[in-house]
Amino acid sequence: MRSRRSILFIEQFYYPEGWGGAQLPRDITACLASHGWQVDVVCGSDQYAPLEGNPGPDPATVGIRIRRVPRLFAGDIHHRKLFRQLWFYLAAVPILLFARRPDVFVTQTNPPLAVPLTALAALVRRRPFVIIAQDVYPEILFAHGMLRRDRQPGRALASIFRWSYRRAAAVVSLGKTMTDRLQEKGVIPDRIETIANWATGSEALVRGEENRLRGPWCLDGRFVVLYSGNLGIAHDVATPIEAMRQAARANPNIVLVFVGKGSRLKEAQELAERSSLDEFVKFFGYVPAEMLPHSLGVADVALVTLQPGFEGLVVPSKALGYLARGVPTLYIGPESDVQEFVKSGGGLCFNNGDIEGLAQALIDLAGSHDRLRTMSETGEAYYRSALDRSIGLDRYRALLERIVAE
Repeated sequence: MRSRRSILFIEQFYYPEGWGGAQLPRDITACLASHGWQVDVVCGSDQYAPLEGNPGPDPATVGIRIRRVPRLFAGDIHHRKLFRQLWFYLAAVPILLFARRPDVFVTQTNPPLAVPLTALAALVRRRPFVIIAQDVYPEILFAHGMLRRDRQPGRALASIFRWSYRRAAAVVSLGKTMTDRLQEKGVIPDRIETIANWATGSEALVRGEENRLRGPWCLDGRFVVLYSGNLGIAHDVATPIEAMRQAARANPNIVLVFVGKGSRLKEAQELAERSSLDEFVKFFGYVPAEMLPHSLGVADVALVTLQPGFEGLVVPSKALGYLARGVPTLYIGPESDVQEFVKSGGGLCFNNGDIEGLAQALIDLAGSHDRLRTMSETGEAYYRSALDRSIGLDRYRALLERIVAE
């Protein structure tokens, strides 16, 4: 009788965790465990988006063994971030090298250097490994200007990651544009597997009088444009806020609501303040997981944005969350994978800086319930047919079974 197949999965944030990017590996590992795999997960003890209330079923109850790196610092995960990541790398090395040897290693790209560490461990232990490219490093650092491609540190980091990606038995890409980026890194096309992310958390929506946030957030009677999730280096905050200045003059019932945090939150708040948009642009922190149906339920339309230069390097999963729940979706950014998702789901797409076009679209949509209903139905139908969680999980399971068999 064949022994159980085994996997060692590396991701800094796992369970319990409110961040959607950490719920994806929870879905993948739980699926594998339910199909008889022996699953070990290496993760940290910090939470990126701490949950209030019930975090959902513990993966350990389905047989997943969770190996947590002890917490180095207390407090906000964004403080001393570099030291937290370095500690994770150091503490993860002995687990990767000396834990029971799996049939396959799998790593996401968070934290980034987990990729070369896993590549090295797989080489030493003579096992295949798979990279799930949620982000493409170090190209993200080059796009942001944090690192120069033509300087020695940038060249060295690029070489390390190029070696890691080329050694991988498979690299999971989130879409066509990301696939192009991976091929530029030297990944053999036959080793690239395209599997889109999916919506995480409850897909229910609570609207109308039953919504517990519309009243406290002073949104009753307003047409709500929602941005939900991380406001990071790859996201455009200027275009939607500038567009709101024009849209609000034509229709003062339109309001832009940001729910979340991130490195560009302060920039967004300062821009709204300078534009005297306090009444038309509101900011709220992350909500508990059980309140997600309410926070997404305030939206009449939802936004996903991407800065030029980041296309194919990151694919904001918030777009899939909107589509799955039938929330009409608007995309601001360059041609990219997320643009393809939004277009296919009946949403509207705008270039960065197209302030007049976005403002006019908001004004038009605020007065067209029929168009909003059509966008909602189209988006949800597209998600169910092409991007549903079950589709992605089946593809992950088939990919890993093939790699282990080979």
